[in-house]
Parts: sequence; structure tokens; C-alpha cells
Amino acid sequence: MKRVVKLFAIALLVLMASSCTKSLKDIKITSCKVTSISPRGLAAFDATVDLGVDNPSVQFALSKMNAVVKMDGTPCLYLTADDVTVAPRTEQVYALILHGTMDEGFNPFSLLTLINSPGLEPVTIDVSYHGALKSGLGKDFEYKDLPLKDLLSGI
Repeated sequence: MKRVVKLFAIALLVLMASSCTKSLKDIKITSCKVTSISPRGLAAFDATVDLGVDNPSVQFALSKMNAVVKMDGTPCLYLTADDVTVAPRTEQVYALILHGTMDEGFNPFSLLTLINSPGLEPVTIDVSYHGALKSGLGKDFEYKDLPLKDLLSGI
């Protein structure tokens, strides 16, 4: 569970960094640590992920962050994240608050198959968010069926 939360957070920032403007491509994730996971019943959780971000560019904000983690094409986790604003020209750690819910038809024991697939082959993610500059100019982004192994190889 911690690994999926961490992967979602990294994937979200990598997607954001590669899609807004050319200068935002220089943004780097310097660290990623799951600092807490709090269960909410049997099929939901809240998590805090501390992300170190080196932003040599302008200030930007991410909102309406949603993701669907899929295993072999079948949804297994639905994730949302609280809004976050990244300060300009700084290297700083940000607390990203995630809220997750397991799909009703998903068998959590199937996550054990990831042990046999260290490259995360069966896991893809659909991500959507709104990215905005300090001026308020922004755009909605949506990505479908992104292999997590490809996202993580760029980090």
C-alpha cells in the first residue's frame, strides 16, 4: 500500500513537471517518503507523503488531483490529493495529503503478484489534475493508462 501511494505521488509530480511549460521540465523530485497512513475502515485510507521538490522555475499550483490505479486493466485504487502550491526557485519538502479508496471488486491479495513482477508490469495509472501558474492561468490535464514502470524510469 505504501508503495502504491508513493508511486502515485511521484507520478503526479512527474506528469505535472513534463506538461506545463518548457521551464517546468527542470523540476526535480529530490525525495519521497510516506510519513503516515491512516486506515478509514477496511477499504479506505489517508496518507501523507513528504515530497522534496527542486523548482528552479515559477510558482504553480496543482488542484483537482485524481488518479485511478489499475492492475491488468482493472481498477484497484481511487486516489485524490489535496491541493498543493509549489514555491518558485526553491528546493523544499511538501506534504502531499492523499485519500484512497479500494475498488469494491478488487482483491487486495492480488497486490502480492507485484512481488513476482518487480518492474510493475501490470500496473497502470489514469491521472487528471488542474495546473495553474501564480497568475491564475491554468489548464486541465488528463493521462490514461500510463505504465508506472515508465514513469518511474524517468526519475
